[in-house]
Amino acid sequence: MKSSTLLSALMLALAANAATAQTAPGSSANPDYSYRIDRDAAGAYLVTLTSFHGPFHYRDMALTPQGCGASPGSPITSAAELWLFPQPTGVLSAEFRVPASSGGSCRFSTTFDLKAEDRPQHEEPDPESPPQGQKLQLWEMPDSPTDLSAADPVQIGPTPTQWGSTAVVPAAQADARRNGLCYFAYSYLSTNAGPGHAEGTSNALTLSAPGGPLLALDDLPAQLPMSATVVDGRIGLPSGISVVVVEVDAPAYVPETSETNNVRRVVVDVQGSCN
Repeated sequence: MKSSTLLSALMLALAANAATAQTAPGSSANPDYSYRIDRDAAGAYLVTLTSFHGPFHYRDMALTPQGCGASPGSPITSAAELWLFPQPTGVLSAEFRVPASSGGSCRFSTTFDLKAEDRPQHEEPDPESPPQGQKLQLWEMPDSPTDLSAADPVQIGPTPTQWGSTAVVPAAQADARRNGLCYFAYSYLSTNAGPGHAEGTSNALTLSAPGGPLLALDDLPAQLPMSATVVDGRIGLPSGISVVVVEVDAPAYVPETSETNNVRRVVVDVQGSCN
């Protein structure tokens, strides 16, 4: 089953609840990044940025007062801006800026370099003029709760099944066989069924139990309320019966209304030799 079919199946299932789902502010604005601002134990402000179009995170970056007196106040989070500074060559510099409540030119900011894989599309700067800053659209993470989980169907090998069931997979249908393991493609739906916007995080596939031998670790992008992301990849399993466990939000990074539905299991019976 193709991933687009998996997604359609889930969205049909969620459609019954769509009338009561809240829409996060700015959901139609096609944001480039989502962000949230926290305070650490010492009272300093930290910002976490998540690329909305891909699984890249810039976590817990310190916000430093700039152009402020002794009492900068607090960040005005709703007025935050993300600026990019394209260079003719080399890295893409970025600066996150937040006006301070003390007013004037005082602001909180942090500078960093975007990862090479996380460069948003932008116009090439004119080599005859100095690089100009480009402001990207940001989406402040609302306080509405999220509810992350893995949804049916799950597919390991050629046949879709459900979490909590047993999948019988012939070793002859493996994509590859090496060192006593059969390698199969997998896919499942990682959902946010809560009314809040979920920050990017990671899901783990492990063997036997949460925290068991790691089979795969998948980064997830930010998720809208009542939405789903198709997670796929390839894992290696031995002949015989294995228990494959998914732990959604494995680092427990996203605050949720319930953490009890983050772990699901499927029994996989690989029949035949993987040598």
